[in-house]
Amino acid sequence: MTKIHADIEALRGLRETLARFRYDQRDARYRGEGEIEVTRGELEARASSALAWLERCRVELDACREASASSGGSGASASSASSASSASSDDCLGYERAVAVAEAQERLERVRRWQQRVEQAASVFYGAAMGFRDLLENDLPRTEEQLLDMITSLEAARRVQAAGS
Repeated sequence: MTKIHADIEALRGLRETLARFRYDQRDARYRGEGEIEVTRGELEARASSALAWLERCRVELDACREASASSGGSGASASSASSASSASSDDCLGYERAVAVAEAQERLERVRRWQQRVEQAASVFYGAAMGFRDLLENDLPRTEEQLLDMITSLEAARRVQAAGS
């Protein structure tokens, strides 16, 4: 194998490697974008679920408060033991419902915080991906074309040398 033949093969190998790299990196970028979209969708579903749970808890708490108010749960009718027991039960139930509302609010806030984190990370990813995309879609194809031109020129020079020998 002559030196010029080895150089041509090395340039072909480099060109093929650059092309594989470009396609592999493009696929990696698409997978990253896909994972971001999946994560956004999952978080949106969780936020929707948390919001629905919060609304249910609020409705139950409001209903409990209304039932307590309408049954005289203010403590003014403590004349019978059963009404005192009922008021205590209503207060306990109201407290449980209030705790459920607080837990639902915390769950929704946690999901919202995660959504913010994902959006911040996605912004960083997309910023870096845009610069990398320019490299993958513009610079590398241009480099591959330059390598092809070099290979073509070297092969033409080799043919001239072989004919002139």
